[in-house]
Order: sequence, then C-alpha cells, then structure tokens
Amino acid sequence: PPDGDAPDAAPDAAPDAAADAGPPPFGDPDCDPLVPEVCAMPWPSSLYLAPDATHDTGYALTFGATSLPANRMRQHIDPAPYLRADGYSVGTPLLAVFPNLDPAHLPDQAGVADSLAADAPIVLLEDAGEAGLRRVPYFTELDRRDDTDAKTLYVRPAEILKEGTRYVVGFRGLVDAAGEPIAPSPAFAALRDGLAEGDAQLGPRVPAFEAVFADLATAGVDRGGLQLAWDFTTQSCASVHGALLHMRADASERVGPDGPELIVDTVERFTPEQNPHIALRIVGRFRVPNYLKEDGTFQDATGYVLNLGEDGLPAADGWREPEFVVRIPHTALDGTPHGLLQYGHGLNGTWNQVEAGHHDRTAAEYGYIYFGANMTGMSSPDVAGIVGILYDISRFPWLGHKLHQGLLESILLPRAMMHRLAALPEVAEAGVVVDPDRVFWEGDSQGGIYGASHVALSPEVTRGMLGVPGQNYSTMLQRSVDFDPFFFVIDTSYPDPKDQAVLLALVQTLWDSADPVSYYRHLSADPFPGDAPNAVLLGPAKGDWQVPLITVETVARTDVGVALMENYDDERTVPLVEPVAYPHQGSAIVNWHYGNPWPPAGNLPPEDDVGDPHGKPRKDDAYRRQMIHFFETGEVIDVCGGGLCPPAE
Repeated sequence: PPDGDAPDAAPDAAPDAAADAGPPPFGDPDCDPLVPEVCAMPWPSSLYLAPDATHDTGYALTFGATSLPANRMRQHIDPAPYLRADGYSVGTPLLAVFPNLDPAHLPDQAGVADSLAADAPIVLLEDAGEAGLRRVPYFTELDRRDDTDAKTLYVRPAEILKEGTRYVVGFRGLVDAAGEPIAPSPAFAALRDGLAEGDAQLGPRVPAFEAVFADLATAGVDRGGLQLAWDFTTQSCASVHGALLHMRADASERVGPDGPELIVDTVERFTPEQNPHIALRIVGRFRVPNYLKEDGTFQDATGYVLNLGEDGLPAADGWREPEFVVRIPHTALDGTPHGLLQYGHGLNGTWNQVEAGHHDRTAAEYGYIYFGANMTGMSSPDVAGIVGILYDISRFPWLGHKLHQGLLESILLPRAMMHRLAALPEVAEAGVVVDPDRVFWEGDSQGGIYGASHVALSPEVTRGMLGVPGQNYSTMLQRSVDFDPFFFVIDTSYPDPKDQAVLLALVQTLWDSADPVSYYRHLSADPFPGDAPNAVLLGPAKGDWQVPLITVETVARTDVGVALMENYDDERTVPLVEPVAYPHQGSAIVNWHYGNPWPPAGNLPPEDDVGDPHGKPRKDDAYRRQMIHFFETGEVIDVCGGGLCPPAE
C-alpha cells in the first residue's frame, strides 16, 4: 500500500472485499500515477515498454486503450500504430507537470551548459552500457500555450538522442512560486521511499525504479531528495528505418539500375528573348512502385497507410506515376555537360517551386539542370488529409506512412534523371549532355528539412544544400507561424495544452521514420549499411519565423559530424559548441543574418518589426556561390569576407 501500513492492508485482501474494493488506489491502470495530472506523463516512460525479444531493444511500446489523449468526441488516440515501435523517438521531449512550478532556477535555452552542472536540478543520463553513464545536456521551458498553474514542463534534450538507448532522468530541488519545495506525487514517493512493494500497480515497477535510483546515485543524485525520476528507451535503427530501407531495396530492384521510367507529357521551348535562362521546360511522370493502400476518408480526402505484407514489411501493390518537372538552361544546348540539381519544395507545396527565378539563374550561371517533384505526404494535394488528422490524431499514419512513399519517390527520381533524361527524344535532339557525376540536392524550408533525410537515404545524391532547415517536428511545429492555422484546428479537437504536449511527442515516434532528427546520424557518422558517407550544408536564417534555429543548434551539439562555422552570430554563442574556421571539408552550418533579433524563448512563433527572413538566403548571390562550391568540392568556404553572412554591400 502507498502508506506502507501493513495491518491496514489485511482487510483489502479478504475475499469478501473484492466486490467493494473500489478503483485502484492510483486511478486508471492505463495511466501512469507518477504525474497524476496527465495520464501518459511522465513522458516518455518505460511503463509503456513491454518485454519483446523480437525487437532490437528487447521491448515494444504497449499503451492501454485509454492511455493516450482523447479528442472532444471522447475518442482516445488509437495506440495500434505505435505498438510496432520498440522505443520512443530520438527527438522526444521529456514531459511532466509540477503545479505552480517556479522555473527561475531551471536551465533555459541560454543555459544549456548549466544543465551539466553537478548541482543541476534536473539530471539526464545516457546509459552507455559498459561505458557507463553520461550526462546529457538539455534545456527547459514551461508551456507558454497553457494559462493554468499546472503547465507542462518540457525538458528538451539539447542533442539528438541515440537510437536503441536507455535514458534516466531525475528531478530535485524544484520549488513553487512561493519558494516552497514541491512535494512528489504519492506514487513516486512510495517508489522512492521503499513503500511500493506490496502495491498492485507499483509493486511490479520496483525493480526498474531501484535501477533508476542506483544510476542517479552513481551520478551523485541523492535518492531522498528526488521529486520525480524515471527511465525510457529510444527506438532502434531497425524500428525507425527498417520499413523505408526495405522499400528502397525492393523498389531499386523493381525499377532497375536506370531508375524509374520517364513519361513526357508536355515540352515547352523558350528563346533567350522569351526566357533569358531556360530553354526547355519538360513536365512528365515517373513510374514507381506503390507501397500504400487506402485507409478511409475525411470529407473529400482519402487517407493512405503502408501496405504491409505477411512479414510486416511494406509490400508493393501496383505502380504510381507522380509528376516531375525539368528545367534545362540555354547553356546546355551547345553540348556542354550539365549537372543535375534536385529541388525540394516548401511546406505542403508543389514542384512548381522549382521554377523560381533564382533557380533559373543558378542553372544558367553554374551549368545545372533543375528538376523536382511533389513530396508525397506533405504537398499541396495532401493538405485536406492533414486537416483530417488534426481532428483525430489516430489518423496520423496518413502522414507518417505516406511520407515513406514520398521519400522513396524522392530518392528514385535522380536515378532516372542520371540515366534516362538525356535519352528522351526531346532532350537528345536539343544536344543536351547530362553529367551523371554531378547530382545534388537543394531544398528550402520543408525541402531543407527533409533534405537531410533524402541525402542520407539516396545512393546517388552525395551532397545537399539545406536552406532554412530544421529537424524534429515535435519541437518545430509550435514555434512556426506556418502552423498557426493547424493549431487552430488542434485547439478545437484537443483543447487541453497538456494533451497537445503528449500527442506531439507521441506522433514524433512515427514521424522519426521521415524526420531528419533520425537521419543526421546516418549522413556520415553512421551511414546505413552499404552506403557511403554524404554531406550537407545548412543555411539557416537568424530570427526565422517559420523554422526555429534552436533545432539546427541541436544538430551542431550532437556528435554527428556537422560543424558550426565561425561568425555564427555577433550577439551570442551556441552553448557547448566550438565554432570551426573556414575552409571546412564536410557537413556544416552557416548562419545568415538580415537584421532580425533572436526569438524569445518558448514554444510560440517569433514575430518582430524586421519581417520574416525565411525566404532571403536562397536568393543571395553569396549563398549560391557557397552552395555551388560545396557541391563541386565538398568544401565550405567563407563567402562573407570574414564576418557575418551575407557580406556587407
């Protein structure tokens, strides 16, 4: 029993007590009583990991029917899609509620280094097995979208977590607004104080918590002073990437070494007077295996999920013919070999963003043929289905699964451009020669985000330019002005901000399979089996309203081989990151400045008097010079005169 008073427990065990025993002492057994304010908190917890020897981590997620948040229709999020995972997201925040918490002494975005102090109020540990325990940096924030006294406390790891790894967290020294110590929940107090052994709910958790307390003690954290602690395990590489890597291998066999068949629908020819840069515009389709199946509708939108075979892996079912566009500059008409630049469009956009004027200039000035396609899963035709997801998060596989198909299409298209484009009659008769050794990725916003995933997965694309990028949608969404309209719907369907905190962390578990949070490690630090190391150049904009730079700084802080270049900023440094001097060979981050201040801390979009800088770097001549030099050589050079980028005019 929670109070440890054995005699009082005797009547409860009597046979005639069963009928009137009442509810479990700590409430709904689908919920974790350690944070009684929210069913699934603390998040993420080993409570919802069941032993399963068929998975690489030895666990499988196992939520109860009512563990996850319910919408206004009282429909709880269906746990079924998550039960295939063997752990939590490598980008997961840690979530808890401490009513009336005073956050003044907690490490915030500027205090990441303080999170590693010996007396830090929160201690986050990586269990490195035989290598021991390692402190993990983090920052904290109270939910600025919650106006109650019981706000969610976000503990955001300040580095990308490792796959298939156990983590332990402990809280101590937390005080309320009056400066008084915050009492632990009755359930946690029972576990901490050795009083849970006989309890039906807590008793089975005692061995795991004894291990948690022992690990924290090794790190110098006194058990008696803990106000909350728990552990969790992240997903393995097989759990996150197994489906898409299988699709990549299977589809590669089906389309062959020359890639998907190209079907031309329209060809437009321009004279230099009609278009000073582009001579040929080709729109067509490319034929790729389909791994999706229909999964219901929302209004006029049809949802799709992966078509799984008996082995649990995606199985091809027919073919799809997504559209593509190719833009060939006049400079290619004399037979000079031209490289290939694949462009990734912005948030829920379309391939027509390839046709921006600055791309045409890049094509003509540097000798490249631009091409692109929609990102299936997050393009304009997908928006209606995405809105349907917001009313019922049980539909999230409509996005998470469909992005598998989108990434697959994205990595198959350059192969066709390398081996089939020049043979098209419309291209051959124009005398165009394709250089198949110069194939690169350029993406902005969403295209910059998923560009890291694309380059890590692509056998053909060795380098990518990631314009105004980020990673980890569970962190980015609330900090982006782009998602305000979507949160209007979420606020209607899941009005409690604490439920929103859980559902964003939950869906990230599925989103990891496409989100670059799980791919940066596989670019060069740990390439997928059989893959060569690849590199990316990140070009964020200080004060971006649409994609938060803190997620890029998290990449720099993670040991994945992405350097933070010198002259990052003249107002602040990135905690725990040592800038690197130019020139640099390999992946790197170059920050671009257009007069915006750093955004205020917290999970809200920024706004300032300067205006959103999100669309500016890609159009800058210095940015384009740096990009092309990186593509051609793998080297990141200073194009800004030894100061901030862009250079002063």
